Amino acid sequence: MLCAAGRKKGRHDQVRQLHRHDQGTGRSCLPGIYLAERGPALDRLREALVADGQDPDALLDGSIESLVPLWRWILAHLTVFDAPGGATDPNSAPREQWPSWTRHEYEVMHALSLESLFLIDGLVSYLGEVVQQHAPEARWEIAHHRIRRYHLNKHPVLASGTGEDHNYLPGLPRVHAYSSLTGFRESPDDTMANYARRLIEQLNQGDRPDDDEMAEDEPLVEVEDLGDDELRGRELEVALREDIVFEHNRVVGRMIKALKEEDGITGVVREDREILLVATPTWSTGRLQEWVARYLQANVRDLRSA
Repeated sequence: MLCAAGRKKGRHDQVRQLHRHDQGTGRSCLPGIYLAERGPALDRLREALVADGQDPDALLDGSIESLVPLWRWILAHLTVFDAPGGATDPNSAPREQWPSWTRHEYEVMHALSLESLFLIDGLVSYLGEVVQQHAPEARWEIAHHRIRRYHLNKHPVLASGTGEDHNYLPGLPRVHAYSSLTGFRESPDDTMANYARRLIEQLNQGDRPDDDEMAEDEPLVEVEDLGDDELRGRELEVALREDIVFEHNRVVGRMIKALKEEDGITGVVREDREILLVATPTWSTGRLQEWVARYLQANVRDLRSA
């Protein structure tokens, strides 16, 4: 595990590099702010662990496996913004006090307390350190894409190789925290450890095949039956092709609203940019796949229906 001085020096070098990149391109300085926040965020997490009687030195040992008890502890301490006992509504505090990555996260700021956002922020800091220790070629970059509305444009991401694959670390933790706290979906204790393993493997592999070549072989939509959930009943998972999400995100948003109005659909949650969770006791995977495909074909011009 890196010593504290080594971690701080590495972070300071990365922050300076991103600030130079921001200034050279005239783009937002949020990515540099994000990295500058990593040290204080991790310090807040350590303080919270100490206040709860935990030993942060023993728990945060730099191993992938350490993310299992850490995520379990964080899930147990998440609170909604209006929870009794002193929870802080993020909207009652200036946005400058929020972690920078939360400032445009609608579902997070309308559910989690400010204290919970700080816990997730600390987790993201620690997750980044663990991943970079096991993927030494990984580096922080500012994401850019030929598609102007690409959802990660100007975001701080971990990349390797030519930097074509963008890994935005807060994405999965905030989705799982929100889903767990609101009771939509449980998050297993090993969620973050498995996430770290996937990131490390991908970053160590370098770049994947060209996105355009991959898109030629990808179906427009795939649907998988996830089976019954104790709280919500039967769930179907909808995976959308990447180009649909990046180029026609507003259409996807309207599609979700329309799907919620269909008979037999009891709930729809956008778990990630490309993933929808649909609760339904009656719809088959084939019916849902056909409905989504027809909606997209009717509302997206010149849609390639691979």
